[in-house]
Amino acid sequence: MSLSRLIATAWRQNLLFSVLVELTYRCNLDCFFCYNDLGLRGEPLSRGQYLRLFDDLREMEVMNLTLSGGEPLAHPDFLALGARARELGFVVRVKSNGHALRGELARRVRDEVDPFLIEVSLHGAAAATHDRQTRVPGSFERLLANLAELRSLGLRVKLNSTLTAWNEGEVEGMFALADSLGLPLQVDPEVTPRDDGGREPLAVSPTRDGVLRLFRLQFERGRAAGGAAGEVARGGDDGTMPAPVDKHCGAGSSGIAVDPYGNVYPCVQWRRPVGNLHRQGIQEIWRSSAGLAEVRGTTVEVKTSLETLGAGAHLLNFCPGSAAAHAGSPLAVYPAAAQRKELLEQVMGEEAKRPLLPVVD
Repeated sequence: MSLSRLIATAWRQNLLFSVLVELTYRCNLDCFFCYNDLGLRGEPLSRGQYLRLFDDLREMEVMNLTLSGGEPLAHPDFLALGARARELGFVVRVKSNGHALRGELARRVRDEVDPFLIEVSLHGAAAATHDRQTRVPGSFERLLANLAELRSLGLRVKLNSTLTAWNEGEVEGMFALADSLGLPLQVDPEVTPRDDGGREPLAVSPTRDGVLRLFRLQFERGRAAGGAAGEVARGGDDGTMPAPVDKHCGAGSSGIAVDPYGNVYPCVQWRRPVGNLHRQGIQEIWRSSAGLAEVRGTTVEVKTSLETLGAGAHLLNFCPGSAAAHAGSPLAVYPAAAQRKELLEQVMGEEAKRPLLPVVD
């Protein structure tokens, strides 16, 4: 079975496929646009509770387990939990800012956790821009040194970046830097509100011209690689486009997120609690949560609603969680999503007018 069909089956049959665990909101950087709700309070999950969660997820035949934060390496039990996840056979991913990934810690991550992939944040092509966003002087130079070390250790690394008004002028440079390091780079064109509803991060949202510049560059890179817009339009839980299903996405159907205090959400961006691990096990939440049932129904409504927009609606890269955060409804086509649709269709129109390259035998 192809991966896309596997994901589609998970969406249809509500088979938990991917889980993102936010271990802690502690962080050694101070990014201006961080979406974490740093004011959230509760009883943190203990090591024993995490281990029980992992055992339950293994019993549910979950494939992907992502350890995130904050900065997940700041959790005192990160290595023990990562090692257990590896032992249970999950495809382990780590989302890190990369600031502490060096020396003995980097070697222990490789030897004890052996993640399938480490996703590291890049915020600019120059120190001034990157450090402005992290608000930690020297973080850019340290990141470059750490990335080189991670590569030398044989760890698999991917770069992630959020497009902002501060770094949109360096997008070509960021891709060039990633290429020079031999690392893939994925750029998210949207800054989101904080998980507590705070709108302060939106002050650095990219401009229309910045998003257009990104899309044109991604199409250009797709052409150069012999493809189309693979770097622009993304789909399922792992970036693949699933086979046709009646749901817009896998939120609450194939994936969930868990915060440091045991709250369970349909996905990392859809911050609607549907259960808490202090009160119920994950298998009970998955089977009986009324909140999850409602979310699954909403993803069907979202797909139907977007289809009424006509051709090209699928290019919104629309997230119901972001819609809820921006506009108060998972069905609302908020301005940033509408703008992405407009700009993607513009760039696709430009691409359609390009002359075909001659075929060389």
